[in-house]
Amino acid sequence: MRWLLAVALLFAGCGKKAPVFPTCGDDVVNGEETDVDCGGRICTSCNSGKHCLVDKDCRSKLCNSDGVCSAPSCSDGILNGSESDIDCGGPDCAPCDDAHICAGDNDCRSHVCTGATCQAPSCSDGFKNGDEVAIDCGGSCPPCDAAVTPPSDFSMSD
Repeated sequence: MRWLLAVALLFAGCGKKAPVFPTCGDDVVNGEETDVDCGGRICTSCNSGKHCLVDKDCRSKLCNSDGVCSAPSCSDGILNGSESDIDCGGPDCAPCDDAHICAGDNDCRSHVCTGATCQAPSCSDGFKNGDEVAIDCGGSCPPCDAAVTPPSDFSMSD
């Protein structure tokens, strides 16, 4: 009869207990997880502020020396966060230079993204970029029409 009581107590447990087979959705740090239901080889990567052992434990791909996932930044040398290429592009970082990966024209300093790559400014790209004075004219491009740029002696006098 004692063994029956021991088995009953074992199955009844007390409070929340870890399942026999750890999972990534059991609200407990177990198995190979580095924080609650994240990190390790099986679970998804952890958000900023969660515990980690290695960079790949973190969504930002940055596990700091304190063992905590760091937030992505535009100067961490890693393609993370909302960047289109390493530390550039996207809504949070400065536009990318030529030949970097882009998702749209706003990701590029030249404002020209073609084939997912930032293009060098040209005199026919439809944007005022490079050393142009106006869209596709002036600077190293053909001169602008008089209607586009004011004459050099232009003044705002009465």
